Amino acid sequence: MSAVRLDLRPMDLGEILDRTFRLYRAHFMTFFLIMLAVQAISFLGSLTCQASLAPLQPSPGTALHLPGMSFFVALFFSTIVTFLAAQVGIGTLTTAVSSIYLGEPIGIGEALRRVRPSLGRLLGTTLLTSLIIVLGMVACVVPGFYFLLSYLLVSQVVVIEGLGPQAAMRRSSELMRKKSDKGLFRNNIMKASVILIIVFVLAAAAGMIVGLPFGIAQILTADRTHPPSLLGPMHLLQSTLTMIVQAGVAPIGTIAMILFYYDIRIRKEGFDLQMLASALGVEPVPPVHT
Repeated sequence: MSAVRLDLRPMDLGEILDRTFRLYRAHFMTFFLIMLAVQAISFLGSLTCQASLAPLQPSPGTALHLPGMSFFVALFFSTIVTFLAAQVGIGTLTTAVSSIYLGEPIGIGEALRRVRPSLGRLLGTTLLTSLIIVLGMVACVVPGFYFLLSYLLVSQVVVIEGLGPQAAMRRSSELMRKKSDKGLFRNNIMKASVILIIVFVLAAAAGMIVGLPFGIAQILTADRTHPPSLLGPMHLLQSTLTMIVQAGVAPIGTIAMILFYYDIRIRKEGFDLQMLASALGVEPVPPVHT
């Protein structure tokens, strides 16, 4: 444990990504199962909505039917359940990754137990920041992106530091404004943007790899007289494989942002020295903020 803690040090962007993938490979099954549970709940919610739409699919020569109340009820409850599951998953994954990075590998059950007291704060913070980001996007788009990047670390701050919604938002903005590294990536917002772009490209590529064969198969076997069923075997197989792939790719972004969060604290708050002092049982020196 001490050896891992002693390895805490400032990292450039390449080192953050390298360590991200090393952690991902070393603990793949733990991270995958956490996100698979979240994706499975989202998948079941989507199936429920699709099942409520299935009777409305037009057959040849018939008019299109509008969704009924059952669809909107299913959509409302599936959205709520998916959102709650996502927050539990993010909190559990953040706890697991943080503990592993700091030299204390834990299982899924222990990570869930540790994050449970923070779930209320995490839910409130996510709702508040999402509302502000959406309002910023509606207002002029640019403010929305600014808020999105400013509040990028709120989940890590809530789970790791135990702060409430408003304090976590201020803390995230403070961390993102700090200057670190050199050259182009001296600005944390620029570094975070590159990480997000890389994660997005990986997720898009994974989705394309799964979707392309099914798209080709649908084109080759298209029957315009009988539209494909929303709950047909081909659609269900594609949705299931997509869910599994998304669960495999999703942890990468979370791991990268946690390492990015710790890198800022190491550079600007002496977090590595605080951890070393704690491991040696001495009083840590107060960090010098720059």
